[in-house]
Amino acid sequence: MRTGKLNAEELNKYVFAHIGSFRDEVVLSAALGEDCAAIKTDGFILLSSDPITAQMPNESLGRLAIDVSCNDIAANGGEAIALTLTVIMPTFSREEEIGEIMRGAGERAKELCVDIVGGHTEFSDCVTRPIVSATAVGKAKRLIAKSALSAGDEIYITKVCGIEGTVILAEKYASELTPNERLKANRLAESLSVSAESKILKKYDGVTTMHDVTEGGILGAVAEIALAAGLGAEIFEKEVPVDSVTEKLCSRLDIDPLKLIASGSMMFTGKNLNKAVKELESAGIKSAKIGSITSGKENVLVRRNGKKENFSTEPDKLLSALINGNDKKEKDL
Repeated sequence: MRTGKLNAEELNKYVFAHIGSFRDEVVLSAALGEDCAAIKTDGFILLSSDPITAQMPNESLGRLAIDVSCNDIAANGGEAIALTLTVIMPTFSREEEIGEIMRGAGERAKELCVDIVGGHTEFSDCVTRPIVSATAVGKAKRLIAKSALSAGDEIYITKVCGIEGTVILAEKYASELTPNERLKANRLAESLSVSAESKILKKYDGVTTMHDVTEGGILGAVAEIALAAGLGAEIFEKEVPVDSVTEKLCSRLDIDPLKLIASGSMMFTGKNLNKAVKELESAGIKSAKIGSITSGKENVLVRRNGKKENFSTEPDKLLSALINGNDKKEKDL
């Protein structure tokens, strides 16, 4: 059993070996003895922090931490420059497992051109599985905040709903998926970043908000932005794109796909967004109009099979299912 930080040799081997410097704005980065990083920029500085607590392979855990933190920056119209990672490991873990996490994080950071500039690693008896928390720093010329939301705005999402949840479940139940379904899940795992759609959407003044869809899924994301603005929304279930693998895995746990954690899908709102939608399509990014923002302080209305139901923010269905052991209630696949 081990507690405490990594030593200098271990940091060099399992952490620093997997990170590099790619940004001109980063003037001081992660190194032995350095207490902080330094970034030089202009315009708006954006900050966001997210922990990853899902049970999944170490490399996937590292990659997801990068995607989720950078997505938050992208959702406000920014570009991630750098981030720090805090990695807390159970006392029974091996040093090499930190290397696996950092290898995944380092590879994804390089793909997104963002620097890992610092953080913290340690073994602790406070956790029973690896926890990775990322804090991202970004910059933006135009800040896209949720306060610009207004009644009449159309609601769109990119790609499909439930991407992150599908990736997590596909790792857990891989043996129950066909080879083709595992391939589709792997492709979804490669689409967890929303940076590409952010670069396109932030150019259009008609885009009033962008939001990375995380816990609570599509419905949770709509409820968050609408209720925070004192507005309502109407969503049409049949308009929300759902992958067949997502449907199968959600059926296994009796989870509503529209309430499944969904990082990797960008929700965006606005009026007269045909040009933005066409540019997304030209870039190979699918999008779908799923509803609209309404006036008044009503809850989000979801229309299913001709009927409507009220929805407000609630705990994520994937987390609830796994914690409460609903995954034991197996269904025929």
